[in-house]
Amino acid sequence: MKVLIANRGEVAVRIIRACEELGFTSILLHSTPDKNTLAYRLAKERFELPGNSALDTYLNIPKVVEAAKLTKADLIHPGFGFLSENADFVEALEKARLNFVGPPSSAIRLAGNKIKAKELARSLGVPIVPSFTAVEANPEKLLKEAQKVGFPCIIKAAAGGGGKGMKVARQEKEFFELYESAQREAKSAFGSDIVFIEKYLEQPRHIEVQIFFDRTQNGIHLFERECSIQRRHQKIFEESPSLSLTSNLRDQITWSALKIAKGAGYKNAGTVEFLLDTDNKFYFMELNTRLQVEHTVTEAVLGLDLVHWQFAVASGQNLPLKQDQIAQRGHAMEVRIYAENPEKEFLPSTGQITDLVFPLGPHRRFDFGYGVGDYVTTHYDPMIGKVITWAPTRKENIARMKATLDELIVFGVHTNIEFLKSVLSQPHFQENQISTRFLELEYPRGFVGAPLTLAQRDFADLCRTQPEERSSGIELAYESPWHG
Repeated sequence: MKVLIANRGEVAVRIIRACEELGFTSILLHSTPDKNTLAYRLAKERFELPGNSALDTYLNIPKVVEAAKLTKADLIHPGFGFLSENADFVEALEKARLNFVGPPSSAIRLAGNKIKAKELARSLGVPIVPSFTAVEANPEKLLKEAQKVGFPCIIKAAAGGGGKGMKVARQEKEFFELYESAQREAKSAFGSDIVFIEKYLEQPRHIEVQIFFDRTQNGIHLFERECSIQRRHQKIFEESPSLSLTSNLRDQITWSALKIAKGAGYKNAGTVEFLLDTDNKFYFMELNTRLQVEHTVTEAVLGLDLVHWQFAVASGQNLPLKQDQIAQRGHAMEVRIYAENPEKEFLPSTGQITDLVFPLGPHRRFDFGYGVGDYVTTHYDPMIGKVITWAPTRKENIARMKATLDELIVFGVHTNIEFLKSVLSQPHFQENQISTRFLELEYPRGFVGAPLTLAQRDFADLCRTQPEERSSGIELAYESPWHG
């Protein structure tokens, strides 16, 4: 089985590892700047798309489809981002009789468009946030509808996800400027400038449900994740399970997620996202038609490999487990490590990674797309990796994550590690008093971090002088004995 991986960075490494475990041949599709990255070194085969920008390479549908033909790939895995939620891309693969690891183009067109997805949810009786979704509306019409919905409102891209193309208008006077900004960002990220508006909930929680469907329309949910800690609509912390949910509320949300996915004619992995207000009322937000960055925390509490499941379903197999065979155990948490400087308004940081130290320990997992000597460039997203920890309880897991980040060393670029440790130390975070506005409220003046501690520097020096004490990061990346 040959798998073309149409992506880069840590998700490409993640998929390559799954291919190795299953005996598949991994073929990495890569741009010119991504030569000699970790994914490039690990892949069995490589196919270069000359160019630097995403538009010329990872988002170029004709080139990616042609690469799939030339490499004679049996499966095409899109990872997340780029073309993973592009119905035109999947339709092009279908016409070429190429097998996509994900839902059919019809489901992506329906569910991947936030406007259509909201209409579907409404028709199925799933609550949605008050909104106005007419695609033909001009800005003047949208402003009138925003006045009806009420300020603050959020202007959102109809296509795509990941927080791009989203602007919060708190006052009427800033509406047109933010509308144009959201359109530009949406066009750049997703190729479509269609936006809509909805009421902005002041301090909601962000709860999402992992779902999986096979070719027979048999579907199950893999429980929920809490993704409320966000910066500029980008998730930074993810947890499972969510301590915000009662058993009854969990049942309502997970079955609503299944209802929406089934209504969309879904297949393979997907995520149904909800907002939970301060009165514990939930509202459907969107259906992401791909594997999520934060799928790792679901794997940790369930002891499953979701990429293995993706390959099985894409190959025509039925789901390997039934709903009553799946149960959550313990608590998992993921943080995203970015090459950025939190003390300078999170400005992206570029340069060569001169050293990496992954601290060994039980129930620690490191999904990184970079190794020592690799360069973080300006061409792509500055996320360089993720750290995932598991423990029996949330309190114990916060302590484990803090200890792990204390010993994690990334030299050569600025990172957000000190910022993440600061969040973990906040009393409101530890007490689970969180919302999507947590960072805005807890850090109203931004973040001023601390230099590397003496203990951290001593640990890094030890790892350099005694190589047996350090991990390469490659072997450790998927060595995750969660329940061992």
